[in-house]
Amino acid sequence: MQSFNDIIERLKDILSNEIKNKKMYDKDVAQALGIEASNFRKLKHRNSVPYFEIMTFLAKRNISINWFFFLQLPESLIEPTSNYIILKYQRTVTASAGGGAINYEVNPSPLIIDKQLLDYINSNYKYTEVLQALGESMEPDIKDGSLLFIDKSQRDINSKGVYLINTNDGLYIKRIEIKDNKVVLMSTNKSYEDITLNIDDVSIIGKVSGVLIKI
Repeated sequence: MQSFNDIIERLKDILSNEIKNKKMYDKDVAQALGIEASNFRKLKHRNSVPYFEIMTFLAKRNISINWFFFLQLPESLIEPTSNYIILKYQRTVTASAGGGAINYEVNPSPLIIDKQLLDYINSNYKYTEVLQALGESMEPDIKDGSLLFIDKSQRDINSKGVYLINTNDGLYIKRIEIKDNKVVLMSTNKSYEDITLNIDDVSIIGKVSGVLIKI
């Protein structure tokens, strides 16, 4: 794998070619990746490559990830890579299937998923993110530690759906019912009582379109 400096130099070459071979600097790369200059300097000092931002940069330009990182010819990769998509995996975010899970830091990692899986669960590629469930209140449907595929384009509430909900107490994974300007968060596990909140204190982030259970 290439070093941080090698990768940044390749990014500079790409940016330079876009604007008639103008000389590029670290600050230009940081801006193109959407990273604050101070954070970029810290990453460089730690030799920590911002893979997600780079892959987003490459995807916008239709540049092969394998070509960029491994110098593999794009034509040799069309078939194997066309069936996959990169999702945001919110590794540091947990959604509670019990008491509210409060998350202080959001630092997404790239997660490569077969497109056929998202087609099967009918989840929108562009709006799907992945996070982990915490707790047992939605068992047996959603077990503690399961990976949840959240389709953020689906926010219309229906009785059969399970949703990621943001509240003052943190994130919840629950079924939802609206009653007289109140929102009732319901668990599958009957050992857990319903949670009733004011409708103004609840926002729907998205619908759980699929669950990957750890055995």
